[in-house]
Amino acid sequence: MSGDHSSSVRFASVCAAALLVFAVWIAFDAGSHAGVGFFYAIPSGLATWWFGLRGGIVTALACCGLYTLGAQIDPVPDFGLALAIRALAFAAVVAVVSVLRERLLVLEHSSEELEAIRQALTPSSLPELPGIDAGAAFVASEYGVSGDFYLLTNGPDNSTIAVVGDVVGHGPKAARLATFIRARFAAFAANTSDPAEILALANAALLERPGREEDLISAVCLRFQAEDSTLAYAVAGHPPPMHLPSLEELRAEGGTLLLGVSTEMPLATATISLDRSDGVLVYTDGATDVQQGETRLGSDGFSRLLAPLVKLPARVLVQEAHKAVLGWTDRPLSDDLCILVLRPKG
Repeated sequence: MSGDHSSSVRFASVCAAALLVFAVWIAFDAGSHAGVGFFYAIPSGLATWWFGLRGGIVTALACCGLYTLGAQIDPVPDFGLALAIRALAFAAVVAVVSVLRERLLVLEHSSEELEAIRQALTPSSLPELPGIDAGAAFVASEYGVSGDFYLLTNGPDNSTIAVVGDVVGHGPKAARLATFIRARFAAFAANTSDPAEILALANAALLERPGREEDLISAVCLRFQAEDSTLAYAVAGHPPPMHLPSLEELRAEGGTLLLGVSTEMPLATATISLDRSDGVLVYTDGATDVQQGETRLGSDGFSRLLAPLVKLPARVLVQEAHKAVLGWTDRPLSDDLCILVLRPKG
């Protein structure tokens, strides 16, 4: 109902604008104020903006009719030429406003689509998982949405599966590829809890993707077993996980080749035990590639920012960590910033 009311108000506004121009046209001498007729471009433009090209054309024709009527009441020298000039002017206004309107609608739809993709790649709320304290933070780059994503889900045998990934590239194309591969990770994690196997399956899905180009992705896959507080992980071309509270990088078994490079993936799963005060932090390179002047933060600088935060609960830690990174840099992010923390629940 409100939409119908809004359309009625807009239609009334267009009619009122056209009649106002007509009234001014009649009130003044047309010969000395011939330019008044060009103001019919205002209702023509408004109608195009609010109702589209068809509405603009109809309004422009109606305005030509009003101009003709006004010329009959108050004759205009060379009426035919004057009408033709004004008709061309109205048509130009309708065409320009129509193009601008269409471009704005495309941008709005693209923005809505990218926001939906971002929500899917980095959901604002995390599921409650048994025996684990989890936190995640995400800040989009200056491009709006790129290719960072995370996944936290239940795996088989009462395990928790976490994946953090980063698509090589920026913009909507990278975001759509991230959506594709994240969905595959979720499907594979429902059937196996071996991190290296999950990454290998994702690599195969990426290579078999129809119409693929140079689709490259880095990723870390982790499995947390609450019963014995063991953490298993595998790394594919991604910054290695950091142990908490020591902030030491966890050594990856096998190779760390990017997903999408080759069918042969030299991956292996490593396993460590976590105490109640321990944890693991995974991040994308948006957290280390930020700059202050000509200085890049890097992994060492990132560790220094994290040092005062390592004993905080997971949700608090990730929020404070991303604030620390944003507070350190003096320029907009050129890449997404994604941080995920997992801790055993005491």
